[in-house]
This record gives sequence, structure tokens and C-alpha cells, in this order.
Amino acid sequence: MKKNYLIEYRSEKIRYGNIVIDNPFRTCVPEGVTVVYGGNGSGKTTFGIATEKGRHAFGNIISSGRESLKVKMITFTDIHSLTGIDVEYYSQRMEATANEFVPTVGDIFGKRMADARWKKMEDMFCLSDISEKKVNFLSSGELRKLLLANALLSDPDLLILDSPYIGLDADSRNELDKALRELKEEGTGIMLLLCDPEEIPDYTDTLIPIDKCVIGKAISGEVEIGNFKSSCKVTDESVKLPSREGGLGNYTISFSIKGGHARYGDKEIFSGLDWEVKRGESWLLTGRNGSGKSLLLSMVCADNPQGYSNRITLFDRRRGSGESIWEIKDNIGYVCPEMQLYFRSPHPVTDIIVQGLRNSLNRYRPITDDERQLAAQWLQLIGISHLSDRHFNQLSSGEQRLVLLARAFIRQPELLVLDEPFQGLDLIYKERIRNIIDTMVGRNGTSLILVTHYPQEAPECVTKRKDMSV
Repeated sequence: MKKNYLIEYRSEKIRYGNIVIDNPFRTCVPEGVTVVYGGNGSGKTTFGIATEKGRHAFGNIISSGRESLKVKMITFTDIHSLTGIDVEYYSQRMEATANEFVPTVGDIFGKRMADARWKKMEDMFCLSDISEKKVNFLSSGELRKLLLANALLSDPDLLILDSPYIGLDADSRNELDKALRELKEEGTGIMLLLCDPEEIPDYTDTLIPIDKCVIGKAISGEVEIGNFKSSCKVTDESVKLPSREGGLGNYTISFSIKGGHARYGDKEIFSGLDWEVKRGESWLLTGRNGSGKSLLLSMVCADNPQGYSNRITLFDRRRGSGESIWEIKDNIGYVCPEMQLYFRSPHPVTDIIVQGLRNSLNRYRPITDDERQLAAQWLQLIGISHLSDRHFNQLSSGEQRLVLLARAFIRQPELLVLDEPFQGLDLIYKERIRNIIDTMVGRNGTSLILVTHYPQEAPECVTKRKDMSV
């Protein structure tokens, strides 16, 4: 065995916690850029965690080609360990009084920001104007770049990035790719955990497939990796939705804002925004990281107090005309990255999906047989029936996203507000979710507002576009 590898997994099984991954080929991670590719629930995240934390535990026999190997892994939820704060609910970050003691980026990094390495990463990731921002006001793209910079300050030999491209606009993805190329040239090992073949970068040296917790034979070379990517296809599937009850009756406007404005502290995020979404319309909401897309959607869904200082209409009714927050939310299905990040429910998956049928005032009363049956229909429709009795915090990031989507879909609401719904989903699940959205819009006349940094992922029903960058 040549010693130009970073990690050699010598045991037949790789264990972390109660998850066991079969390793029939005694996989090695060489120097350079390695992609571990697998679908949702395939075991790739556990593989990454075992590489970082389980090298000397659970009976693993894992060695290195270097005498002392420093491994650092970044995941979607690392904001909690980075900030040292505990947010109880995802809309808390919108409330000024609740965020009085939340640190800024400068508070967290302190003197390290004077280090030459920070200056380099500041230029590498365009972070020059971020020091005064409170960490829970960062956009998802800014957050991921900050997490990467924090990891690199420890000078790791191997950097593991779980779904690194989620939440990044095209410019930020290019920045990340440029940075990873530079790190590769400097001798830092890179491992990317991916579930979409389109995200496999052209500078990949080795690809390790993993499926159902079984590691496949490593693939190397541009041609072989290219052939693997082209072989990843998915067939279209028809969708039959459960029957829908209720509805609001006659209305014309699902959502509108006139002269819209929002700010964080002294910084204006957007102003003079005019936008109208009529009943049954499907919109793609685009814009660079930090342009205010998620902030606007939080106002639509009554999660942001700044909505009350704006001229907003929902379902033909002007906001602030006597309606309650729950009346608004009862007709909107909402999923966003922040909701997943701060979702702390200890309940089983079925219970969480049933919550989508109820408002917050009666969310935790006992589940009826009819509700359990309807949740089972949605679990089967999405293809996650095997998760029904699992607890949310035991799921992978992609599985969590699917559960929250089922929770938003189960009521078949008048308005679907989906902020990056395809983040962390493999090809099969992306296609299923697209088909469900298309069917719901086509059959029910549901209005749709969809945010994605990958316009090609948008369902066919999307015919209109609003760009927050202009």
C-alpha cells in the first residue's frame, strides 16, 4: 500500500453510534478531492462523522498515511456549536428583543480576525463586511462560508463538507469551488458528501459510492467519474394526491406587498418592493445570497414582526385588519432552511406530519386514527414510510427536509411557500417533490412561491419569476 492516502478503513465494518456501514473494499481516501456520493439515508453522513470522530472507537480500524491527521467536518447544523447560543424556535431570530444578547461575527472570532489566515479567507469567501452582523441574521450562504472559514482556522489535514453547496447562489458556489481548488493545491485533503451527481465538481480525484450503508468500489479518473455521473438517471413518476377538504372559497390575491421594506438594525435589506401573487400562480423567487428572499418570506408567513409595518395583503385581506397569526398560518404551507435548523421536536415522524393539520393552539392533542391514516398516505407518497416511527433528531438532513415537506403538504394549503425545498435531496426525492407540487397546483389551484438557486430544479408549473437582486 502506497502511503499517498489520508485515511485507510481497514475493518470490514465502520461503526458510529448504532449505525453500521459495510466496507467490503477496505476503502481508502487518497490525497486531493474525494466525493462520497449516495442518496438520502445511504449512510454518507455517518461515514463522514466516523472519519472525524470514530477513528478510535466502536471497533473501527482506521489508519492514516500521516503520523498525526487532523480532521474537521462541517454539517448543516454547525451554527449551534459555532455560536454557543440556543434558539428555541426558528422565528426567534426575527425578534429584536429576543436577540439582544446574540453575538456578532466579530464577537465570536475576536482576535482571530486579525490573523493573516482570516484575511486570506475574508478575501477568498467575500466576508469583508460581515463582522458586525449578528450570527442568526446571516443568510444561509453567508453562514456556510463562515463555517468553512472557522474550520480552516484550525489548519485541518482533511476537511469534510456535508452537502456544501446547499443555500449558495451561483456566485457563492463559484467562490467555494475556487477556494477548494486552492486548498487542494496547498495540500489540504477535501471530502465532499453529496447526493446530487450534478454537484460533483470537475476537480474531483476520487469518487466513493455508498448505498444502503454499503461502500462501493472507489472510482478515479475524469472519464470514469464522468461515466458514473451520466449513469445517474431517474424516471418520472405519476402522483395521486389524497382528497382535499375545505378551502377559503373565493379570493383573487394570495399575496401582495406594496412599497415593501425591511432592515436588520441599521442595514437596509430591501425597499420599494412591489409584488403581487394571484390565486393559482406559481412564482420562482430568485436573488443573490443576502438579498432578502428568506426575510420576505418570513413576512409573508407572519413570522417576522416587520410584516406589520408593511402593506401586505393575504387572501384578499389586508394584514393588521383583525386577523390572528394562526388564521394566516392555517392557509400557508411553509418550509425553509431555518425551520429545519431550529426544529427541535422530540416526537416521532408521524406525529410531526400530523402537526401540519393543526394550528399551534391544538398541535399536541392526541392523534386520531383518521389523522394517522392521512399521515401514512403522505409518507408513502413521498417514499419515507420507513421513517414513520423514527424521531426527527435521528434522521439525516435530507430525511428531515422530507418530513417537513410532508408536514407542509398534508393540509394541501392555499399557498405553498417553499424556501430551498430541494436542499440535500437526491435525484429520486427531488423528482417526487416536484411531481407533488405540480399536481397540487394543477388540481387544487394552489399558489406557489418557490426559492431555489438552481432554476432548473423548479417544477413545470412555475411560469413567473421575481428577482430580489434588481
